Amino acid sequence: MTRRSFRHRSRYAFAALLLAVAAAATAVPADLARAQDPVPPADVGRGGTPRLLLVQQQPRRGGFLELLFGPSLLQPFRPFQPQGPLPPPQTAQPSEPAVPTVAILPKDKDARKILVLGDFVADGLAWGLDQTFAEEPKLAIIDDANTNSGLARSDYYDWNAELPKILNQEKPDIVVVALGANDRQEMRIGGARVATHSGIWETTYVQRIKAISSTLKVYGRPFFWVSAPPMRLASASRDMAYLNQFYKPPIAEAGGYFVDIWDGFTGDDGSYISSGPDVNGQLRALRSSDGINFTRAGRLKLAFYVEHEIRHQTGLGEGTVDLLTSTNQNSQIEIGPDGQKRLVGPVISLTDPLPGASDVLAGGPGASPTVKKAGDTVQYLMIVKGETLPTVTGRADDFSWPPRTPAAPAN
Repeated sequence: MTRRSFRHRSRYAFAALLLAVAAAATAVPADLARAQDPVPPADVGRGGTPRLLLVQQQPRRGGFLELLFGPSLLQPFRPFQPQGPLPPPQTAQPSEPAVPTVAILPKDKDARKILVLGDFVADGLAWGLDQTFAEEPKLAIIDDANTNSGLARSDYYDWNAELPKILNQEKPDIVVVALGANDRQEMRIGGARVATHSGIWETTYVQRIKAISSTLKVYGRPFFWVSAPPMRLASASRDMAYLNQFYKPPIAEAGGYFVDIWDGFTGDDGSYISSGPDVNGQLRALRSSDGINFTRAGRLKLAFYVEHEIRHQTGLGEGTVDLLTSTNQNSQIEIGPDGQKRLVGPVISLTDPLPGASDVLAGGPGASPTVKKAGDTVQYLMIVKGETLPTVTGRADDFSWPPRTPAAPAN
């Protein structure tokens, strides 16, 4: 047998072997075919009642290709069927309990008003003061902050121009100012841009502080200026400390009070801290993640410093003399022709008697006062001409000696 005829016969033998293996693999036994019938065989039980027989499922035998490549390639495609609703996502638990808020009680119509002015620090401070005085109906907080404002950009919002209008409208008893956190920027003066830390910038900035403090001095109520806070960025903290040196001298000169909150938000080395003791001494996050704004606990701590200074300087709520009673709520701030600010009170007539006024002293003998000429009332003689009132026997200002006994009223 030649080599060529041997190769030819070998090919036929190998092909026959493949066909035999395929036939054996695809052959289905009879019992398996019966097991795959759609209707199971029936049996007849007692009484002639047919019943179904349970046939045990035989293992499935695949074909030749499945034998070679596995069953997964020959399975029909089935779309994804969800197995029910997905479980709710797990939210991250807060690292510390939220700061509880206090329900603000209704305020009396004659409640003392604390006006808060300034930037975003003032806005957070107003919230903290509102919570601090929430249960005191005789103290109301007015939030008039402009969060993006400052003293450097008077072209955006001019506090010196707006302050007299705000005071005349709100008529507060106490004013709290927090400005400076937005002032790390150049000024626009006469169409030119002036860089920070320059001499012109510093001079203009101090002038604007003095203008606000002089307005508050003319207004005549106690006012408090809160220092700029430290910030996480080191350069920003340096600028805040740089600005704080300009506030205290003009504020003290105008009779105001400077509230330094720097140490409450720094560590022992004076550097910025994001967490620290709150007003109750508990360790909490005081600053937000941006390193600029304040959390609720931080706002309450801001308010703690301001509240302490207000009570200390004015005596509010401490049983001491109320220094606010001497102010007149009907006064207005006006700017005269000379550009000077003046506190103008209500117009009161010096010649007309007060409504219901009488010249007869209560309990007196009923003698009419001495009149120099027609139209000269007792008020006119005392206030305009500076003359003393006629002496009434038995009155507190009757210093005659020996004391005279007032005449008995006629029956």
